Amino acid sequence: MKKRMNYVIILTMGIALNWALFSSSIAQTEPLGPLMSVTEFTIKPGHEMQFREGIKAWKACYLENKGDWTWRMWQRQQGEGSVFVLASDMANWAEMDKTDESSKKCQDLARTLINPHIEKATSHVTRFQLGMSKGSALTEDIIRVSFYDLNPINGHRLMEVVKEVEGIRKSAGLEPGGYWYQWQTGGPESPSFHHVMPYKDYAAMDIIQEGVWQTVEKNAGKAKRDELQAAFRSSLQNTWNYIYTLDKDISRPSK
Repeated sequence: MKKRMNYVIILTMGIALNWALFSSSIAQTEPLGPLMSVTEFTIKPGHEMQFREGIKAWKACYLENKGDWTWRMWQRQQGEGSVFVLASDMANWAEMDKTDESSKKCQDLARTLINPHIEKATSHVTRFQLGMSKGSALTEDIIRVSFYDLNPINGHRLMEVVKEVEGIRKSAGLEPGGYWYQWQTGGPESPSFHHVMPYKDYAAMDIIQEGVWQTVEKNAGKAKRDELQAAFRSSLQNTWNYIYTLDKDISRPSK
């Protein structure tokens, strides 16, 4: 998210980010996709409005100072507490070396109008997985995010299965419906991968579509479906998901 995040919220809160890189056990067969820097904010009870107003004030200051950073702020719709997720694309790790003079001019607003309303902030970096993800950019305002914590023994099978399943779907004329990300940093409770499924609105969730395993069975047979489904399940230690909506007032998806 570039060093600007240090000036916006992270540094001004005095949070030490100890991002430990982990090596992937999955062979890299695709070109490296871009990175995404993500910060999850848990807001103090009853402080959601003040937090949003603080972000609005910071955003206005940043735009006035001709800042070029872009970001999306998502609000989690389920789970405990009020949670917002700030996501920003990075072409590579080198962007972390850059500083943002525009954000420096607005850091006092972050310190006084945003930070007092935050109970906790957790940051991590993920990498977009090319080949098995949707080719077009995300434009929808609602996403369902599924998180995958890998089994220490069979976890390497997850992406093998995903690649094979997407190959079967592609042969059936179907393109990937969502976006896969591999976590590059994280703590003991962090997942290893997550998948983002976009929707234009909540009504789109009511549309019944052919399931992934139905497609596999239809095009590759029941035996292959059972084989891949078993491998997929054995690769996971835990999985969970949430729905997020884009808060447009405190986002800047494009310049």
